[in-house]
Amino acid sequence: MTNCRLPKKTLTKMNKREITKYERLMKEVDKLFDHMDKVQRAATRYGRKIDKIKEPTAAQEKKEQKMINDGFRAMYFAHKKDDELSKFKNDIKKKYE
Repeated sequence: MTNCRLPKKTLTKMNKREITKYERLMKEVDKLFDHMDKVQRAATRYGRKIDKIKEPTAAQEKKEQKMINDGFRAMYFAHKKDDELSKFKNDIKKKYE
């Protein structure tokens, strides 16, 4: 996760639209990583619960796999948005530094 902010020197040179986009991307990245963490924790908890059962039913195994897939999907979107933020920050650094 890219959590380092742009320097104040660069922020003062940015126009209003760039600042708004930067703040929006930062909020979205934080929100998506929090969501990813929550989903992956739930999948891990359920997986450990299922591991304790000798013979889980097909529905339980299907639910476990769905939760795992949801965790990977959340991770994909979180990292995709983080890449977008990194690209934006690199473009701004090249433009103003």
